[in-house]
Amino acid sequence: MNVDSIDLDGLPLRFNPPDGWRTPHPRWVELHQGITPPKNWEPYPGAPPIPAFWPWWEENGTAWFTFFRNRAPAPTRAMGHWFSLAALGLFNVIVSPFAFSGFFVAAGGVVGIAFLIVGMSGVIRTYRRGSEPAEKPLVVITGWARQRKEVFFAREFQRRIHIQPGLDREEMERSFTTSWWGESDEAAGN
Repeated sequence: MNVDSIDLDGLPLRFNPPDGWRTPHPRWVELHQGITPPKNWEPYPGAPPIPAFWPWWEENGTAWFTFFRNRAPAPTRAMGHWFSLAALGLFNVIVSPFAFSGFFVAAGGVVGIAFLIVGMSGVIRTYRRGSEPAEKPLVVITGWARQRKEVFFAREFQRRIHIQPGLDREEMERSFTTSWWGESDEAAGN
């Protein structure tokens, strides 16, 4: 587990531990994005009580928008593409009289009008078609995190089962969580 390979600034959410809590290992934050701990959860013995309605996660600046950029519903992305084509056509109609001369003014104008018409009709068709309501952002992030968590623990289990025959996966996961919250023998020595 290399701490340097985890970019917390690249994750969509920032973990907000309650006052007086230890800061968990970056791997825990990476694998638990958006997951709300159960009521009265104690990640380590002696953890201060959780205040009611504690905001566990907050948007992590531009990483939040970067995360959702490619997860937008297809009609939303299509709207942007059609609008860009229409804007290119409008730009071409406005600029061609000043940039070209003679026949090319008319050709530039015709191409620009064609782009404008095709782009605007695409915008209108996409708008009328609409899109299904998108999932709530937190649901998308928790699904993503659970998938990453499953892949991580499956890989670690496969890697360790050869070294430790009879290893229990749940016990291994608990062991990782304990160490990520600073409850291992190594952490106690620090």
